[in-house]
Amino acid sequence: MKHRLTSARIEVCGIEVIGFHGYYDAERTEGNHFSIDLRAEGDFHPSLTSDRLEDSIDYSKMVQVVRDINRARNYLLIESFADRIADAMLEGFPRMQKIAVRVEKLHPMGLGRVRCAAIELKKER
Repeated sequence: MKHRLTSARIEVCGIEVIGFHGYYDAERTEGNHFSIDLRAEGDFHPSLTSDRLEDSIDYSKMVQVVRDINRARNYLLIESFADRIADAMLEGFPRMQKIAVRVEKLHPMGLGRVRCAAIELKKER
């Protein structure tokens, strides 16, 4: 009996980067630690039977895109940082139909004992 695939998602969680993103001068000079999660939905049907990476989404390339965006420029807001990541995912991976991006600024400056400040956004084609 064949079972019908109802959904498939590739997740990459806890991508750690140090970035100089933030509204305050100290954040842009001293840097912050960030953790980024990606959840991508798309057409994975071909890879289920072929078992070939070319028929899926290469999550090592997803991680590289995040690292490249982190290095390319500094953002004042984590919202715009997350938005750029989401756009790059949809632009760079044709099989991807939807992307959810969560950016956590870990132990943000000036907030005392706070684990993170975060944004999560979702985009689709």
